[in-house]
Order: sequence, then structure tokens, then C-alpha cells
Amino acid sequence: MRSRLLDPGRMEELLVLPTLEGFVQALNNTPYGHDLQEALARFPALQAVDVALARNFYHTTTKILSFADGTPRALIEVVLIRWDLSNLRLILRGKHGGTAQEDIAANLIPAGSLNEAALRELASQPDIPAVVGAFSGLEHPFAVPLSEGLRGYLETKDLFALELRLERFYAEHGLRVARGGGHSQQVVRSLLQAELDATNVKTAFKVQRAADLSPEAKARFFIPGGRIVSEDLFLLLADRETAEQGMKGLRVQGFPVKSVSDDLTAFERDLDLAMTRAQTGLYLGDPLGIDIVVAYLALKYNEVKNLRLIARSKQLGISRDRVRREMVVV
Repeated sequence: MRSRLLDPGRMEELLVLPTLEGFVQALNNTPYGHDLQEALARFPALQAVDVALARNFYHTTTKILSFADGTPRALIEVVLIRWDLSNLRLILRGKHGGTAQEDIAANLIPAGSLNEAALRELASQPDIPAVVGAFSGLEHPFAVPLSEGLRGYLETKDLFALELRLERFYAEHGLRVARGGGHSQQVVRSLLQAELDATNVKTAFKVQRAADLSPEAKARFFIPGGRIVSEDLFLLLADRETAEQGMKGLRVQGFPVKSVSDDLTAFERDLDLAMTRAQTGLYLGDPLGIDIVVAYLALKYNEVKNLRLIARSKQLGISRDRVRREMVVV
């Protein structure tokens, strides 16, 4: 499977090309070429690259899913539905912030049950209530929690609370599917718990900025089910005065990021990178389990993001050194 990925030397060749046109021509001579040719017949160069990369990733995930049935298929679906959550979150944030439809669509990468057409339909809706209405007709597991959270959003305009409702549902759904003592169940369960720990830590530092919230109010943002972050530890992190004590607790239990600065964006980036590296490290795991699938999907997704970044740098004239700093190397 890994042979289908671009090696570091090929990525560097694409990076040093001087123009977007040259990048597109070179990308034609990679496994993305077929999807790129189809996209170029309908879209301008940069948009064609976005569409081709997204379609290629979606074709990869559907092909992997077609090889499995029973419990293995259910576990792979749990992994893939995470991308549905990410895409839905991007659409909701775009509508909340008034982002143009095409700008939203440019960042969507289908992988789960939401294909390109479904995502574009959702992105075309005028506002969040319309997105929820369109989504309810898709018979997706997220439809119920999204509809339940709409009333609260309309009353408070608190998008963060709506997103956490979806995160909480995903955690409960995924951990329920991954119950059992089999190796693959344990791998997926560990993956979900690590993601939950990361989400809770990110949330705690965001909540920390709301100094007027009581501990009881802050606790409502905690999502149970992780391996490291308990509610007590979450509350320590969510308070500026006890945050360092909470970080010590994280370090003792092996949390991948050991410190946090005032730059929350940089902290979240470091944490996301650590999570990606942990997932790609599963490539050395059980060749007959789900380990290889999880690792390959993480590697493929990271490659797609890096290629999108290179393409945009050609369009915008961003320096190669800056792009290298922004690229995620795993």
C-alpha cells in the first residue's frame, strides 16, 4: 500500500517547480493523474488540483472499505466517519462565519459516507439551519445529534457547543462499535481514546479563557471516554491557576505534547502532528489487523494536505522555505 504514496524525493521535486502549471503537469505523472485529468476538464487549475486530490482520497477509502465486511468493516467505518465529522465541522464553521461556498468546498476532503456531491450540497446551503435540514435527509448517524443541537445554537449562537455535541456522539458511537478484546478493536479503541484526550485538552485551554465560568459550567464541556484525561484533570487544565499542575499530570501519563505556550494555535498544531505520527507509526503493527489501514489512511491524508499546500504556494507565490516549514513530515 505504501508504494502508492509519493516518496520524499518526489514531493521535493513538486515543491521546487516554479509555477502552478508545471506542478499540474508533474502531478499528472503520479497516481493522482487520472483524477486530475478529469478535474481539469471542468475546473481551473488550482480548483482542479483540490478536486482531484479529494476524489483520489475518497476512491482510496471506498476501495479499502470494499475489501472488508463484518466487524473489520464496522471498525474501518468508525475510522472513516471521523472525516465526515471534520467536513461537517468545516461547513458549520463556514456558515457561521459567512465564508463563501467555494472557499468552504476547497477545504473539504470526502472519505466517509459523505461523498463529494453530498458535501457540495451541504456547502451550498445558505445557513446552519438549512445545513441541518439538508443533512437530516441523508440518514447519517450525525443527523440526530446535529438536529438536537440546532435549537441551542439558534438561541445562543454558540457553535463550539454544537461541535462538542457532535464530538461527544462520535466518541460514544465509536467506542460502542470498538468494544471487545480483539486486536483491531483495541487499536481503534486506543485511537478514539487518544483523539478524545486531545480534544479534551484543546477544549480545556479554550474554556480556560472564560474566567467567569464556574467549575460546574466548565465540566459540561468535558467528553468522557479518554484514556488519560479525566474530568478532574480537565478542570485543572481549564483553570489558569492550576493549568501547570494539570500539564504535569499529562506528562506523567505520557501525553505527547509536554508544554503549552500562550500560542494556542501552535499548541494545537503540535498536538495534531503528534497524533498523526502516532497513527502512521501503526504501519509497523499487525499486518493482519487494522493497524496498516489506519496508518495508510493517515499517511495518504497527510500527503493530500501537503500537495494542496504546495499547489496554493504556486498560485500565491509563497516561498519554498515557508512551505517546507508548513508541510507536515511524518
